[in-house]
Amino acid sequence: LGVIVIAAAAIVNLVGNRLVEASATTTAVAKILGIAVLAIAGIVGTAVAGDGLFAHASGDAPDVFGLLAGTTLCVLAYKGFTTITNQGDDIRDPKKNIARSIMISLAICAALYLLITISVASSIGAEGATDARDYALAQAAEPLFGSWGVGITVAIAVVATVSGLLASLYSVSRLFAMLQDMRQAPALPAKVHHQPLIITAGLAIVTTAFLDLTQIASMGALLYLTMDIAVQWGVIRHLRQKIHAVRWLPVLTIVLDLAILIPFTILKIQDDLLTVVVAAAVAAAIFVGQVVAVKARERSA
Repeated sequence: LGVIVIAAAAIVNLVGNRLVEASATTTAVAKILGIAVLAIAGIVGTAVAGDGLFAHASGDAPDVFGLLAGTTLCVLAYKGFTTITNQGDDIRDPKKNIARSIMISLAICAALYLLITISVASSIGAEGATDARDYALAQAAEPLFGSWGVGITVAIAVVATVSGLLASLYSVSRLFAMLQDMRQAPALPAKVHHQPLIITAGLAIVTTAFLDLTQIASMGALLYLTMDIAVQWGVIRHLRQKIHAVRWLPVLTIVLDLAILIPFTILKIQDDLLTVVVAAAVAAAIFVGQVVAVKARERSA
């Protein structure tokens, strides 16, 4: 099913971007309202039942190591704002509106995630959320919505997945095209059209076919934080003067990234070594691919 959805999203992007642009606002509003309704329903249901917000709390002291590792996945939950930066050319007055758009999107996400956390924690607790997994929010809203909660959750998940794929394929393929234009990324033979989109969708299909959602999320978190560390190091070494960066900010970012990436990697090695190996292989392939592309550019210069 995931492969079919990715293929359909790629076809839509090939046909044209108008549908992607036209549906972006509508689906975003639908996702925000749907998730908010489920989260608020969980809180209201707990209040109606007479339980306190912390009735399902275990009372045990949190495992700091596990908390840091879990934060890694939370960081991944905010990565959607990179779609804004990848589409900077499409934004009116980008110097002002890109930063504003990022701050607004982060604020909305933070508010929604806080609502979800309170709803799930107060209704079913951490153990219940672990048992329910993908249906934790639906189970939290069950006192008010009953079995309808599952249907609403599935509907929201479908809308979020499809719209997210459309937007992500659009923005990531544009970024890959930019790297190809700079000759910093490998390319297929010139006779192959729409290379950035084909490569992006192809890699997404392969990942979906061989890994489950948990493994994909874990691999994404490992690669995303590693990439962020590399970018911040690049800012310190090469771009600090050019972009007038304050040195301590990228340094602090690297320290915080390592503080959550190291515990997460250790736990994944213990529980799911395959995901770590695949992530390392992907990172190595990206590095080698860029080195080859850059050397080819230098030879032809």
